[in-house]
Amino acid sequence: MAKWGEGDSRWQVADLGEAGRNVNGWHWTEKDALPWCRDRLQELLGSADVAPGSGVGVKCTGVKGCEGEAVVNNRKNKVIAAYELAVVLGWEATGGGDGAEVVEGEIRLPYISEENHDEDPEIQVAASTQGPAAHKAREAILGSGKKVIFDAIATFVRELRAGGPAQSGAVQPKSAPAQSVDSAAAAAAAAAAGKAAGAPEAAAPVAAAEEEQPKVEKAAGTGNTIELKEKFFAGAAELYECFTVPPRMMAYSQSPAEAEPRPGGRFMMFGGSVQGVFREVEPNRRLVLDWRFSNWEDDVFSRLELRFQEPDKGNTTVLLKQTGIPDGDRFGNPDVVGVTEAGWRQQVFGRIRRVFGYGC
Repeated sequence: MAKWGEGDSRWQVADLGEAGRNVNGWHWTEKDALPWCRDRLQELLGSADVAPGSGVGVKCTGVKGCEGEAVVNNRKNKVIAAYELAVVLGWEATGGGDGAEVVEGEIRLPYISEENHDEDPEIQVAASTQGPAAHKAREAILGSGKKVIFDAIATFVRELRAGGPAQSGAVQPKSAPAQSVDSAAAAAAAAAAGKAAGAPEAAAPVAAAEEEQPKVEKAAGTGNTIELKEKFFAGAAELYECFTVPPRMMAYSQSPAEAEPRPGGRFMMFGGSVQGVFREVEPNRRLVLDWRFSNWEDDVFSRLELRFQEPDKGNTTVLLKQTGIPDGDRFGNPDVVGVTEAGWRQQVFGRIRRVFGYGC
């Protein structure tokens, strides 16, 4: 027997660190993004002119606070960012009112979150003193300065959702990965699908945002299937509305949604990461849709069927069956079926229970 450290090197396994423990990024990893958030906001806004063209010289004096949580989860290049931040910027102004007078204050962005990633954040401006100079500086920030701040925050949010600290260098998401990121985020969010073998009928793709009517293209082929049975303490009509009434859809998904519950009508959730077309509509009883994630191959749809059964008043069972789910997405990520099923359980049915109190 060879002594420790001796012997044929071909049979010796070296410690490969994280690369050896998580080969090809197979397992989910979580990275604290809060330090990156502070640094990136400092780069974007730390010394920015936040009153351009106003005649009042107002400059940011740095990020005074960036509190909250920000994490980036990654598995096989699927990125999901979760964050809720309160940001405080310092500012200094000259030239407002008395010319030489210097005024200081804070710009507060109290809520930057994945829930409002596609919206302009709330801005609060406070000055350390009162008077004409402070008033003029504040009005200048809330005037021409808003666009500067909104543009910087939009860049920051886009980069964070694309991976932030998980990426190398300044993150400028490319078109394809950016789509993959958004899709993956909603993949854990809208999910979907059925479990009954067999090929779906020719499916119609969801229309692009600017199109009014979808056009029939091609379906997913044989694909894979999912079948779920979920029980709720609610009426069938209430559960039916969770998939057909946009305000209710947005309440639990916390993202833009659309629904036109008629044959040929549009279905969209999670800001477009889930797309679909209604095929059959039986109010409070049954829905059939052509359904897809936006990161699937173009024009590939699965067939989704939702049945709402209320044997006892106030107790409803939702039966989900989805066929034609592809093996992988357009970026080569496998296990689309697993992602889809997890999304249904956690991000759709789980959220419906929590948000509306339908328990069970």
